[in-house]
Amino acid sequence: MKLDRWAFALFALGVAVIVAAMFWSLAAYGEVGRMVASKGLRPNNSFACFVSWAERCALLTEAHAKKGTTAYSPLAFWAGVAMILASFWLQLKPRMPGEAWAPRLQRLLLPVDRVSAIVGQFFAWSILLLTFAVSYEVFSRYVLGAPTDWAFDASYILYGLLFIMAGAYALSRNAHVRGDFLYRAWSQRRQAMMDLVLYGLFFFPAIIAFIYSGYGFAAQSWFSHEHSAYSPSGPPIYHYKTAIPVTGVLLLLQGVVEVARCLVCIRTGGWPQRLHDVEELEKLILEERASREAST
Repeated sequence: MKLDRWAFALFALGVAVIVAAMFWSLAAYGEVGRMVASKGLRPNNSFACFVSWAERCALLTEAHAKKGTTAYSPLAFWAGVAMILASFWLQLKPRMPGEAWAPRLQRLLLPVDRVSAIVGQFFAWSILLLTFAVSYEVFSRYVLGAPTDWAFDASYILYGLLFIMAGAYALSRNAHVRGDFLYRAWSQRRQAMMDLVLYGLFFFPAIIAFIYSGYGFAAQSWFSHEHSAYSPSGPPIYHYKTAIPVTGVLLLLQGVVEVARCLVCIRTGGWPQRLHDVEELEKLILEERASREAST
């Protein structure tokens, strides 16, 4: 159990370091973006400087030196990656001689699932803030006769954060929509084999492209210090657009875990257990009915 806690702490810290590195790199680019854009390092090709010391990234270091600000170092990103890999190694390491791969892969699932749950449950609170913002706007507009200039921006920012940051959480709970009229009739091993193929062909290429393009999208927002154009107050929104590549990273890590689940299922013939906290009422009703039919 102590080793499991260390593995979870390492993984959570690694994810936090990568997220902090992403904010640092985007903020650092936003400070000197105009100085390097004319030299070829524009927002849409700045992702390389987040993960590597590419030759053109020296432009950022020179620009920060001229401006007297702190340049981003990819060491931060790779430190986070090293912590995550160390967590995986701790979980995959045999706890007893001759331990099979299935229980070792099962241990790999838990830290990632827990971090996805923590992130998803944290941003779930934004629905309460969203409800308060909309309710206050209605009260202020129709009772006080004084519409707010911030409620609209607050509502779409909060809803956007709720929607995008819960993606990995939903994937960890197998809650994403699927067309399962054929899938549900297959054996669990066949389901896992199909999932494994689809993750390789579609999920990982799409998520990698999502992270790359999302980082460029966020870099463009930091580059221009983008403010909302939908209300008179015009709050800054470049901080929130950083959530796009961040959620891509969380989905990528959760996807690794889902592949591990597929491998366990292919090897054992049954899906490994997931963490559960909230279930749809319809699913509970169907499970209860199936249980009653099985008992009779």
